[in-house]
Amino acid sequence: MKKLVLAAILALTTLAGVSFAPAGAEPSPGGFSSDNVEWLKHIPFSAPSGSGGRLVGRYFYAIDSTKLTIYDTKDPLNPVPVGFLENPHEPVFTREDIDTNGKILLMPNLALAPGPLHIVDVEDKTNPKIIASLPNSSEHTFSCILDCTYAYGSEGKIVDLRDPSNPKVVGEWGDGMPAQQGHDVTEVAPGLVLTATQPIMYLDARQNPAKPKLLAVGAAQVFQHTAVWPQKGKDDFLIMAGETNFKPRCNNSTGSLTTWDARKWKTTKTFTQLDEYRMETNGTYQDGNAAVNVIGCSSHWHEARPGFENGGDVAAAFFEHGTRFIDIDNKGQIKETGWFVPHAGSTGAVYWRTKNIVYATDYTRGLDILKFKG
Repeated sequence: MKKLVLAAILALTTLAGVSFAPAGAEPSPGGFSSDNVEWLKHIPFSAPSGSGGRLVGRYFYAIDSTKLTIYDTKDPLNPVPVGFLENPHEPVFTREDIDTNGKILLMPNLALAPGPLHIVDVEDKTNPKIIASLPNSSEHTFSCILDCTYAYGSEGKIVDLRDPSNPKVVGEWGDGMPAQQGHDVTEVAPGLVLTATQPIMYLDARQNPAKPKLLAVGAAQVFQHTAVWPQKGKDDFLIMAGETNFKPRCNNSTGSLTTWDARKWKTTKTFTQLDEYRMETNGTYQDGNAAVNVIGCSSHWHEARPGFENGGDVAAAFFEHGTRFIDIDNKGQIKETGWFVPHAGSTGAVYWRTKNIVYATDYTRGLDILKFKG
């Protein structure tokens, strides 16, 4: 019943957007977009929940409510499915942020809380298979650390994967730290980990992955969803996202994309917020703003464009407000430069396949392929 209600609401809001569009407005078959963003193609996933993936080399690992699919993206505009794994997964809101080094893949399962963490062998792209399941260990996300020899969970678990067929819980990265758990962790360089927590933490797992050291913190005041530090932790800026869900109207308290000053962290041991960007209005779709939100209008997963260096472009997912393209200048100030709002969609994550091609995964649609011409 919930699936039907969600689909109906999304369809009605899309029709409302079309009816209010000015005369002569011509949306693409995929949705509405600014002049510098072109919708190219749609690849459906299993409805209603195709929410995330991971791009490693030319292979895109996509998860939905029924399966893991491995796509060969040698031709970025025409991904070809080469391998499938039917998986024991949630019926809705599948895991968003699967991680892999191209050899093993981490797939948490929360259908039975706490569920298992599945370790999937993906070395043979045509035949992915679960090689181990660590019971009662699943967390919202798990991230590869040190080439997937370890994994850090969003709620704190540290798993030893040096023998991936025999995973073991060996610690908690939050032990003795100012934040014990969060929504996600990101390895920005081998063994160097940025956490989406309150406060934000920068951890060093190089010497002892089971007991990382605290290097720096950022005094985040709201729930942090995603942590990105371009140039493998050498950029001037962190790019963070805060999430607020199930708000039908956007306002000045919905989750924002933020920039943080990282230029002096080695001496100050701190990061300081510089600017923020959020959706504050609802609109008519044709103007780039959804009329009504089902999941919300906060920021979600985002990625810096290849070549980002102390400023540049970022693609960010904003649920019913689609994919937003953001420019960050050399002072960390944020400006929107483009957007794509899909028909009956709720964008969960974005991935730069090339400097101009973006894959956007959607909770209700699947995969949209976009070209950013900005």
